[in-house]
Amino acid sequence: MLFIAFAGEEAGLVGSEWCAVDRAFDLSKVRLLVNLDLMGTGDEGITVVNATERKKEYDALVALNTATPRLAQVKERGPACNSDHCPFVKRGVPAIFIYTMGGITAYHDVFDKPETLPLTDYGDLYLMLVDFIQGLK
Repeated sequence: MLFIAFAGEEAGLVGSEWCAVDRAFDLSKVRLLVNLDLMGTGDEGITVVNATERKKEYDALVALNTATPRLAQVKERGPACNSDHCPFVKRGVPAIFIYTMGGITAYHDVFDKPETLPLTDYGDLYLMLVDFIQGLK
């Protein structure tokens, strides 16, 4: 498992593009890239971008939430080149992008600050992601 924090998303996915091109690892060995962005709320559950392309992974998340209800919903969304998963998807890396829904609407503006983020369902989402990742083994 590899954790990567990217910079320069708002400037055009600069950090993730650099990593996807000048990588220190073999992209063909990536089983699944899970992009976590916009994780500050969760009152209304999560959306999974690329869910229509990665149906198996999406269905696994839905099944986990059905078995142990933690989130209000796990919503399906199709492909979108709108976050740091995109440069990797363009290079054939399987990826999903998960973001939380509901709560405050500050997003990339002056009110988008740590002290304004309620992290409503962060703990429950974390537990679900732990179960999800263990299921990938």
